[in-house]
Amino acid sequence: MEKIEILLEKLDNRIPQSLAKRLDTLDDLQEKVEASGEDYEKNPTDDNRKNYNEVIDYVEKMELGIIRDLEGLLEKRKTEELAKDKPAEAPAQATATTPATETPEVKKEEKKDSTGMLTLVIGGALLIASFGAINYFRKQ
Repeated sequence: MEKIEILLEKLDNRIPQSLAKRLDTLDDLQEKVEASGEDYEKNPTDDNRKNYNEVIDYVEKMELGIIRDLEGLLEKRKTEELAKDKPAEAPAQATATTPATETPEVKKEEKKDSTGMLTLVIGGALLIASFGAINYFRKQ
């Protein structure tokens, strides 16, 4: 939990709402861990110990997931700050990659158009053939 607090301080407590909900859930689960621990201390049976261990394992997994997400968010924000700090290099790189980026998109659009035209041609041919077959069998 200490590592989460440290990461939250580095992020200035600015996190997405979904992550905030997960942190609230983690706090609720911490309370359940304490309650389960008290039950185990009062009545140390195998069932109580098993329940206590399951709750602890679940909370630890959830805590590790939250830590991983917070670290990812921190890395993302650091890269965004670095990108803001180096605006002179960014346009030079953007112009170099812009033509290469646009070319596949244009090819995909052309491919979609040709596929659509092919579908229309085949559909039209099938329609004409089916009308011909219907007309043929009506006359017989």
